Amino acid sequence: MAVSKERSSVRRKLALIIGNDNYKKPYNKLNYSLKNVKDLNAIESTALSEIRPPVGAFIQYACAANQTVKDVMKTDHNTEPQPDRLLDEPWNEKKEGNLESIKKKHAQVKAYYDSFPSIKNVIDDAKAEVQEAKTFTDSILKNLPSGNVTERDTACHVLKNLLKTHNIECLFYDSTHGKNLQDSSGILAEIASKARPFVLTLNSSKGLGGRKGPNTEHGAIRLVRTIAESVEKNESHPVLEDVINRLSEAHRTDKKNIFVTNVYVGSLNLAYIVRNYTLCGEESLQKLEQNLKDKFEQYNTVRLHPLLCRPAFDISFFDNKGNKTFPDSPITYQVGPLGRAQTYTSPAGWTRYGLKVLGKYSDGNYWLEPFQDPRNWYRAFHGTKRASEDDFKKSEESYEEQFAPVDAMASIYKTGFRSARVAAYGSGVYCSPDPIFPEVSYVKAVECDTQQGKKMFKCMLQVAVNPDGVNFTSDKSIWVVPNPEDIRPYGILIKDA
Repeated sequence: MAVSKERSSVRRKLALIIGNDNYKKPYNKLNYSLKNVKDLNAIESTALSEIRPPVGAFIQYACAANQTVKDVMKTDHNTEPQPDRLLDEPWNEKKEGNLESIKKKHAQVKAYYDSFPSIKNVIDDAKAEVQEAKTFTDSILKNLPSGNVTERDTACHVLKNLLKTHNIECLFYDSTHGKNLQDSSGILAEIASKARPFVLTLNSSKGLGGRKGPNTEHGAIRLVRTIAESVEKNESHPVLEDVINRLSEAHRTDKKNIFVTNVYVGSLNLAYIVRNYTLCGEESLQKLEQNLKDKFEQYNTVRLHPLLCRPAFDISFFDNKGNKTFPDSPITYQVGPLGRAQTYTSPAGWTRYGLKVLGKYSDGNYWLEPFQDPRNWYRAFHGTKRASEDDFKKSEESYEEQFAPVDAMASIYKTGFRSARVAAYGSGVYCSPDPIFPEVSYVKAVECDTQQGKKMFKCMLQVAVNPDGVNFTSDKSIWVVPNPEDIRPYGILIKDA
């Protein structure tokens, strides 16, 4: 038995017996055990799986009850699933934060990912309704638009051509006439991003990493925290490693191509990216769904980013309430929480097509209206110009960083894309509180054939940004939103180029 009293960082007792089924053999006596602090300290940083017994022997070990939750989750005692009692201990708000606030944040993340279509929906949509939507889309786009930015037909053509510059084909449908595909307007801020995740929902974590998993909601939150911490620090975690192994088998790819990007509760949900994934047909999606069911006993559903399939936009998604042509002179307002408000500058000379977002989110509408309510989110602008491949070619950053949801707005320093995006400001969705800043270099000009001849239009998004989810940079014109659920498009801005 080894008990460390010399180092406060060693918070466990470890008994290790090396032997085989013949305990009478001299080499099975306790002198083969770890007997002192020196021996314990020597292997403290060594995983138990790396301590090799003699051929034909076994390793038996036990840990004391005063371990931390993280210690317990990183220890695979037996092959049978083990209970995680420490996860279900009473919540300590003083040390762990307000539980209700944490639940609210998880609900917000869940609402964002729940807007993604499930594989089942994608497969079902591939049938009659999609064919009708294709016909409807053709009927909208076959006629030349007026070329007037204040008319909806022009806006539809501009949006279609904008998406086409990102190699994205879209469909239009009209929910006011009974058609109900899954509207993708909520992800417009991500069209320049390569981060297009799958989202796997499990009924529980039971069996993952050889554990039974928590039995309480706050226990699930603790588990998710430890997994998220491991993801952030690029550390090993038994549940995380098990999930990645199973995902790689389900997708028939090397586990090095699987990147978990987010973990949240509501059962157990994991957002992940598959490197080099290309959209396959209905048959391949059905096979993937079956593979995931086979690999995960607690499988519930899998969703995929709308841009992994063909996004659909409700033709009625333009909300007349949000439509507005801004005067040529900018007007400034203070928007946001009391004591933390930020300046909102109106986009002078632009025409806004409001998106139907009221009632869309679980946290109500105060993030947007009434205008200047202290619960409003900040107002900002998101450029739609895509980063060029050259920006990545001169970078040595890892794949995970390349797939962060970032657009060309990050390339603001002459020293290169990588230093501006990673070293200077970090990964996230980049936006600006100043409408002039993105217009100069980060707004995509789109060409359209119109009744007035060929015309060029500028297009950018008006977005709301969670005051608790934005990072302000040393450049006042640049904000970074690390998590996509903390930025919400609510208007498409168009003007003549």
